[in-house]
Amino acid sequence: MIKKNKKENVDSQRIKKIKKIKKKIVILILTFALFMAVFTFYGNTVVTVSEYDIRSEKIPPGFDGFRIVQISDLHNSNNTLMTDSLISKVDEAKPDIIFLTGDAIDSYSTDVLAAMRVIKALNEIAPIYYVIGNHEARTGEYYSLSKAMHKISVTELNNSAVTVRLDDDEIVIAGINDPRLMNQFGGDYDAQLADSWLGSLEYDREMYTILLSHRPELISTYATHGIDLVFSGHAHGGLIRIPFVGGVFAPNQGLFPKYTFGRYTVSDTTMIVSRGVGNSGTSFRLNDNPEIVVVRLHAG
Repeated sequence: MIKKNKKENVDSQRIKKIKKIKKKIVILILTFALFMAVFTFYGNTVVTVSEYDIRSEKIPPGFDGFRIVQISDLHNSNNTLMTDSLISKVDEAKPDIIFLTGDAIDSYSTDVLAAMRVIKALNEIAPIYYVIGNHEARTGEYYSLSKAMHKISVTELNNSAVTVRLDDDEIVIAGINDPRLMNQFGGDYDAQLADSWLGSLEYDREMYTILLSHRPELISTYATHGIDLVFSGHAHGGLIRIPFVGGVFAPNQGLFPKYTFGRYTVSDTTMIVSRGVGNSGTSFRLNDNPEIVVVRLHAG
């Protein structure tokens, strides 16, 4: 009888111990899930600002201190908490000009009105120059977006270049379409299209030239044409950023891509890649906050 009681006590203690372990595991899982939910919300809503100073002897004195804000990959976001913060931070940056570098709408769930709500607000802050991305290139809704932007005088650069003047000084702002507009193959075909489009642009090649182009992986093609400064997006910062490693995946670059965000240089060409602000389809960001880019030009 005594042995039986001892066995029952031991079994009871084991059961209690197992219950405590299970309870701790559940608490750990719930704590981790809560942490990841907060971290993911933060990483997809809180807009960060990245600032760069660009100095060149080709930049004319009249453009010394010229402020550019770049926004990329809006993907017609309906996250008004994020987009309202975005608009506020752009206003605080006091830009002379705003660049939109593609994917203003999302081809999986296109909402031109959501995109235009943000674009109209930005247009009240500074003049906008815009190029299409791969998402505009693969949806018929792009034409509605283009028409709406034309009504508010957004400058759309479809394989074209314009001269911007300040006092007696001038620079060139050029833009090329996303290769997806004409090509379904990718790879070398993308580079060949970009090369052809860049070669056909008409502008003074001696002037300081800024190029808007959605695709960062084509930087070697941009450098071949002697572009001074490029603004790109498309990579979404690599979607998931691992500390000391970088982005995990980017369209047209694959796993552990080279060009995800920041400043890159090839020959005499500098490229700024934005992490963008929105998400495509069901994708989300992890350790990869939405971003606006602020660039200051400096002469000499």
